[in-house]
Amino acid sequence: MIATISAIGSLIVAVLVLLWTVYRDSSSDNTVLESRINGVETKVALMEQSLVALEQEQDQMKSTLKNLENGLHELDLKIERILTILDTKK
Repeated sequence: MIATISAIGSLIVAVLVLLWTVYRDSSSDNTVLESRINGVETKVALMEQSLVALEQEQDQMKSTLKNLENGLHELDLKIERILTILDTKK
């Protein structure tokens, strides 16, 4: 009878230790996963900010390029006028 009770007690202790080990490992895994998720969320936020900044820079570059194209077109027209004037004076 005492052997049965001690065997059941040992079994209960073993099961409790196993459950504690599983809980402890699961808790530490959750902590590691949470920290990794926080790191990923931070990187995503930074990338979103960078993307917005790049989009704004691209819009500015498009505007600058359009202004340069217009300036080149005006220069081209002026050069054509000068060449026409020079041709007529010859």
